[in-house]
Amino acid sequence: MNLHLPKPDWRKMIVLTLAMSAVGLYAASYFVPMWGFYLFAPQYPFGLTLGIYVNRVTGDTTEINILNHYIGMAKLESAAQLERSLAVYGIGLIALASVFLVFLPGRRWAKFLALPALIYPIVFLGFMYFWMFRFGHELDPGAPVKMAPFTPKIVGTGKIGNFRTIGMPGPGFYMIAAASICVGVALWLRREICKKCGLAGSCKLVCPNFTIGRPPEEPATKSEVRSSADAR
Repeated sequence: MNLHLPKPDWRKMIVLTLAMSAVGLYAASYFVPMWGFYLFAPQYPFGLTLGIYVNRVTGDTTEINILNHYIGMAKLESAAQLERSLAVYGIGLIALASVFLVFLPGRRWAKFLALPALIYPIVFLGFMYFWMFRFGHELDPGAPVKMAPFTPKIVGTGKIGNFRTIGMPGPGFYMIAAASICVGVALWLRREICKKCGLAGSCKLVCPNFTIGRPPEEPATKSEVRSSADAR
């Protein structure tokens, strides 16, 4: 007896691998800095460091807070308190959406589950720029040292008073950027897989075979049915 088994579609396994890789990258990004800042001045020849995580700020925070006090800047810990408190839940939801992208949605809805992962790096940059702008423009007028409002440079070399600053992405940001690429490629491959599914034209909210299952056969046309009957 000859069994005609369908050839395995390795693209489905690639989609699953990409989604799970994205989940791993999101989880790892929680434990490493998303961004780094380095400050150099004559009185600090070895520099001061600042690490921005999704849920906390590390480094020479005490020393930097003292320096910021002289020019009327708020304490670092007061920035993005709501965002940092919700970070773990937000990352978890994005990771879940990346997994559900593989199995759950129909062809027309998959892009909506991919959207949070695709825009996450941009949203993070937007929030960070917002808080940098706010800190540099909401200076206490009663501060001992008067400075014109400013926005610390996020990428590259900048200058604040007699300090030279350097900002650059940390490993966490590269991780979420790589995760976004994984999700984008997974979405594209999934759409290619869906095009060959027998229910591609009628698939709505939920995928009937959860993507990685065997797709239903294309419905036979009237001519095919007639040819089969004639052959019998």
